[in-house]
Amino acid sequence: MAEGDLRKVYVASSSMISPLGTTVEENMRAIEHYKSAISLIDDRSVFCMPLYAAKISEDLSYGDNLSILEGRAVLSVQRALEALGKEPDEEFWDDVQLIFSSTKGDIGFLDPLKADFDERVFLYHTAKVVADFFKIKREPLVISNACISGVNAVITGSRLIRSGFCNNAIILGADLLSRFVVTGFYSFHSISTVPCIPYDAGRDGLTLGEAVGTIILTVDRGFVSDEDAVLVEGGAVSNDANHLSAPSRSGDGLAIAIDAAMVEAGVSPGDIDFINAHGTATIYNDEMESKAIHISGLSKVPVQSLKPYWGHTLGASGVIESIGCFWQMKHGILFGTKGYEKAGVPMEINVTAGHRRISLKRCLKSASGFGGCNAAVIYSFDSVSKSVNSIRSSSWKEISRFKLSGDAGFHDIIREWNRNLDNKDVKFFKMDDLSKLGYIGALALIRNFPEIDNFPPEKRALFFANSSSSLASDIKHMAAIGRENDLLASPAIFVYTLPNTVLGEISIKNRFKGENTFFVYDPKRKFDMESQLLRDASLSGMDLVIAGWCELLGEHFDLNIALYTKDL
Repeated sequence: MAEGDLRKVYVASSSMISPLGTTVEENMRAIEHYKSAISLIDDRSVFCMPLYAAKISEDLSYGDNLSILEGRAVLSVQRALEALGKEPDEEFWDDVQLIFSSTKGDIGFLDPLKADFDERVFLYHTAKVVADFFKIKREPLVISNACISGVNAVITGSRLIRSGFCNNAIILGADLLSRFVVTGFYSFHSISTVPCIPYDAGRDGLTLGEAVGTIILTVDRGFVSDEDAVLVEGGAVSNDANHLSAPSRSGDGLAIAIDAAMVEAGVSPGDIDFINAHGTATIYNDEMESKAIHISGLSKVPVQSLKPYWGHTLGASGVIESIGCFWQMKHGILFGTKGYEKAGVPMEINVTAGHRRISLKRCLKSASGFGGCNAAVIYSFDSVSKSVNSIRSSSWKEISRFKLSGDAGFHDIIREWNRNLDNKDVKFFKMDDLSKLGYIGALALIRNFPEIDNFPPEKRALFFANSSSSLASDIKHMAAIGRENDLLASPAIFVYTLPNTVLGEISIKNRFKGENTFFVYDPKRKFDMESQLLRDASLSGMDLVIAGWCELLGEHFDLNIALYTKDL
């Protein structure tokens, strides 16, 4: 394929399993009738007291020897494959990339009192189970980037197709309503005492849920049965570089992602028909989104949040909410934000509680999450697409590399490096060990590269990977709550139970406001992952990237990262 050739990325099919139903149609018809999956749940395996949440209750047959999460994932992918416009052939299976989006996966199998880990706690294992079930030849990719994981996965898949790396991508998003997650969010006092009410003056927090969704992307129009296909026109990821657990108060970080997505899609604010926003109903998230929408010139565009229907489904949210966008576009109905009555955000945005019949040709889907990460993707009908997003791949020049590894003495070694680098940031001592490791490595690289000031913050990127995600901090969180002490969870620990928080720490210290993605790989792929990270970075439009391996678990630590600039 020639450089600059335009390859359209079609949404070929989708599927969804949520507390509202086991098919896309069941889910959408339920929302059309204002039904919500959120209810008061009294389940001591989830939390020590009743709380509002959305939990799947239907007992589906998922298959032998599969966990509930694995079974739901397999079933979701199977149904999306069945919904394709034609049966997948050998060429499809030879050229399909599975991308799994999740925050905590099967974290319920983690027992901090056992010396050996159940393999199901590793995110790459879940992805491998699904890939093996369908005999997918390529190794799956796993993205664990907090609550933007699903949107990030769609953007990554569309870029791989657009660049010619593959012709098809299966985007799978899945997370469970678990005690691990509920206790963590409760420690932040961020769980609502009523079903969540995004953007409303009476909102007091988020409502958690669980779901699994699948979107199949393709370059082959024959797999699409719709007369007017939905396209992925463009997308971008950014970082606030401001705070780990609270969004930027200005909204500038999300605005960077929105503006970059519109540039890639070749559209202006007037071309956007509606915004499916993150809309968690926490005080600061909704305030930030209202400001970002204004910064990007979208204040008149209708805005919705679907979380009052499903709750916040974490790594699945960007996938199932995107599916909701496709359905609304195809049926000409804009869903209202259930429960909304009175505006409660500082900047006026166009939110209503009731559904509206309206022509919808193009949608902006956004998301934000812990670690300061943001993502935005634009979907449109093929008939109106202005897509100009041809290949933007580039090569990289390695400037310097930093390695640090061992199986003992980590705390002494990392403190010594901190002294050697004369780091005066006292927050360093509050970080989890994974963040300390990546932070010190990035600081060492940047201290030796004074030219970094020549690179705008929004053009600086971070692409990291490991095999254990944030398991070291996960163990500490589980140890804190034990078997029954749900109220002893520490927000200072929980915020680090996402691997991308190391990217957030680096971004805050060094003003990295561009793309940032954390991948989780099978450890056997450690030695070929950097070329893949650089491939993804090359498609992001960034000018500078720090990329590589950042692993810490138990006494073992292994850092191998390098700073690259675009090779002009």
